[in-house]
Amino acid sequence: MKSLYIISALFLLNGCGSFTRTEYQRPELTLPQKWDDKIRQSGANDVITSVQGGNVAGNWWDKFKDPQLSQLINQVLENNNDLATAAIKLKLARSTAGLANTNITPDFSLGGSASNTKSIRHGTSPQESYSSNLTLNYEIDLWGKLARIREKNEWEAIATEQDYHATALAVINTTAQLYWNIALLNQQIDNLIASQKIAEKSQQQIKSWYLAGKVSQLDFLQSQQTVISRKNELRRLIKERDSSRNALALLLNRPAEQHVRELSALNRNQRIEILNATPLAVLAQRPDIQAAESRLRSALADSDAAKLSFYPTLSLQGALNAGSQLFSQWFSDPTRVVGGSISLPFIQWNTVKLTIEQSDLQVQQAAVAFRSAAYTALSEVDNAMEARFAADEIRQQLQQSLSLSQQRLKLTNSRYRAGAVDYQTLLNAQDDLLTIENSLAQNQYDYLYATLQLWLAQGGGNARQEDNPL
Repeated sequence: MKSLYIISALFLLNGCGSFTRTEYQRPELTLPQKWDDKIRQSGANDVITSVQGGNVAGNWWDKFKDPQLSQLINQVLENNNDLATAAIKLKLARSTAGLANTNITPDFSLGGSASNTKSIRHGTSPQESYSSNLTLNYEIDLWGKLARIREKNEWEAIATEQDYHATALAVINTTAQLYWNIALLNQQIDNLIASQKIAEKSQQQIKSWYLAGKVSQLDFLQSQQTVISRKNELRRLIKERDSSRNALALLLNRPAEQHVRELSALNRNQRIEILNATPLAVLAQRPDIQAAESRLRSALADSDAAKLSFYPTLSLQGALNAGSQLFSQWFSDPTRVVGGSISLPFIQWNTVKLTIEQSDLQVQQAAVAFRSAAYTALSEVDNAMEARFAADEIRQQLQQSLSLSQQRLKLTNSRYRAGAVDYQTLLNAQDDLLTIENSLAQNQYDYLYATLQLWLAQGGGNARQEDNPL
């Protein structure tokens, strides 16, 4: 009956941990209710609701309706070194959490020894001895300190998993950006080659006029400078394209010379759907915010554990020993030892005060990091929507300018054939058209990139299919 009372008392003391646990409260945030107005400004037909976005099969990057891009992103997610490193960190965090969970059970140790002793000087018979021991040590979690340690490591593992997801989104961002940039450069290089030919023809025309005395030497020198400038610009674009190709190969963990399939140009008529998410949905989906909040909860649990480490601790020890000078009688006379110990670390007043102060500051630091991540995320969503809206507005104006430039070129062609304008006027009209086409290509890149940033700023949609590190 006495043993039953002791066991019951221990269980009651073990339950005291729930009274020393600090309840988590999310730091207060001032959130906008929605971004509906700005989203609709960027194209009502391109908006999908959160519910629709969650029910669409496949990966969220398939929204860009480019199978070549989707295949490239999938390959990068499988082969990227940064993701491989993040996956290893996640495994380590989960392993650490698993080790922390072992404090639930007692620690056991088993040992044994055997010896043979004989005097060197005397001819006595050798003496043998055998011994073995089994020990048990168990710290009773009176106040919940061990539970807080387990909780701290569990939240840290969750935060590390969210870090992996954030790394995946960053890799997708870089992959798509390079893919579109290469397509843009391909188009700009083609246009610049055509523009360079126009500049060379213009130079020849001006040279003939200069020799005939129709224009000054200054006009001829300017035409030469234009040709040289176009050549330098072409070389710069080719160098930039090579750098983007090498960067994309690096993302795929390939040698630089192994390039991927490329687009010759961006489709300037392509429109991409966006997700109409509320601010709270953004906070729920962003892996960096989830990581920051998980680390806040981890810091809170660690703070509780630090405070509870100065509470009295009670440990139970038990040992079972056996030994004999005869192997056959090794376990003939076993002995057991049972005991307990209690420690009172709270008498270290200065250490207690400074440790608690340090743990509280770590919680405050984690709370500030969470607020910063949350407001940064909301700002990124707003900036991406504004950039997408601006790209749409500029696109409409550029399309009007393109239409006017095409009409101008058509009219100039007719007038040139009729002898109403000179050849230089025709070359200028052709060059202006190429310039506007370059601007439209750049605008389409800006639109695609802003749309990608909007998807990423909202956490990549309701379901992150890339999040399968193990």
